[in-house]
Amino acid sequence: MRTRIVLRRDSGFMDFTRRYKVLIDGEEAGTIGNGGRFETEVEAGPHTLQLRIDWCSSNLLEFFAPEGGQLGLECGSNLRGRHIWKASRLLDEAPEAWIWLRLAA
Repeated sequence: MRTRIVLRRDSGFMDFTRRYKVLIDGEEAGTIGNGGRFETEVEAGPHTLQLRIDWCSSNLLEFFAPEGGQLGLECGSNLRGRHIWKASRLLDEAPEAWIWLRLAA
């Protein structure tokens, strides 16, 4: 049985012209643009999901896809408001924190 994955990206200034690569179980499954939506199906069971842009990425999200259901996820840039000034520090110290990724509430 397959599970539908629905990933929504918020809209923000940082990376607004760029698309994030969507990696499911380490394999590129597609891309998602600013304010966009990405959908795919995966087999039920454990999986990982991560987003990448150049050498920066999101956290690695481990999740369990239920049989025949739908799983909602959301993402966006951690660089907002006054945090935009942290961009060069983030590139040097924590490139895996450039993008946030979580299960939708």
